[in-house]
Amino acid sequence: MEYIEIAKFKLKEGFTDAQFIEVEKSVRKGLIKTQKGFIRRELSKDKNGFWLMDMRFDSKENMDAWFENLKQDPTMKVLGSMIDFPTVRMEFFTKQI
Repeated sequence: MEYIEIAKFKLKEGFTDAQFIEVEKSVRKGLIKTQKGFIRRELSKDKNGFWLMDMRFDSKENMDAWFENLKQDPTMKVLGSMIDFPTVRMEFFTKQI
């Protein structure tokens, strides 16, 4: 069953959407691409400036492994520096059908 992370957040002041998207493109070309069980990662944005990330792995264990490995991905560090962490809301789900 797919394991899904849904994260909602805003960017810190001073960062543009274009900058964020460029870093996200780099993330997708990096370590996550070869991460065991990775299915996909999508970004959307609402009219109030909130971003929604939908990331999917084939299991909770493989997603947890990614959370450990991302600490060594320089592009994830850049991406993380752009996120306004007090606005972050994360939820996890297991796909049913």
